[in-house]
Amino acid sequence: MKIVIFMAILIVGVLLIPDSLVGHFIRVPGDGESAMDKYDFILVLIKAAISAVVAIAVMQILRRAR
Repeated sequence: MKIVIFMAILIVGVLLIPDSLVGHFIRVPGDGESAMDKYDFILVLIKAAISAVVAIAVMQILRRAR
């Protein structure tokens, strides 16, 4: 059950965090298609990391509430 809750929070977080919020702080060198690929990959990694931290925090709160 904990894994399902963690994955749900992770997926929802990645989908709901706006790209403009995270993308404002990213600087990717290069030009053209390779730079955009790097930018998109870094954007997804940062959003996943933020979502994972939130999911872990929620799981800890749920565990302590029991």
